[in-house]
Amino acid sequence: MEERMDSRIARLALDRFRVDGFVGTSIADLAGVLRVSKAAIYYHYRSKDALLHRLIDPVLDAIDACIHDHHTTPPPTPRQLLGAYLTVLLAHREVVPLIATDVAVLNHPGIGPRLRAQNQQLRALLTTPDTSVAARLRAEAALGGIWRPLIAEPPLDLTDPTHQQILIDAAVAALQPSRSLPNGGPASADHIGPHASTRT
Repeated sequence: MEERMDSRIARLALDRFRVDGFVGTSIADLAGVLRVSKAAIYYHYRSKDALLHRLIDPVLDAIDACIHDHHTTPPPTPRQLLGAYLTVLLAHREVVPLIATDVAVLNHPGIGPRLRAQNQQLRALLTTPDTSVAARLRAEAALGGIWRPLIAEPPLDLTDPTHQQILIDAAVAALQPSRSLPNGGPASADHIGPHASTRT
């Protein structure tokens, strides 16, 4: 069966947005590749913004559903929540890089605030009842640890359940408080790791 025109437009838009950016892609560009008029695209999508929402909204809707499903009593374990979150992102893996790397998408008035609100809700689920700065930092590290491998170059194989489990284990580990250092002294370079500044 021939692919529907609206789906062809959306698929091409995702490819072009990922390569040239949302700002760098025009309706005329899409029309030229598809060998149709701009009017033919506007028949299916009233604007480039509408195309972007067609691509991004299903991901955001799925994240909202994930958050809603985990507002339970008793609350979910971090492993349960992060596992469900990873499942959502993997189901939309083609779109995740566009969300994660395109500044115009992150700052889009219809998308950016929603993403930030979702991050706050996920962070709250991972930190409650501990609302300290340390707990928040660990939650951000865990959430970033779920996102980052999905946009790694070269791509990582996350179709393997074993690899998924490794990723979830690492994210859960990021939530654990650091062990106290000997004598309560400052961290040495061995504790800090390879990204520490060497400036004195």
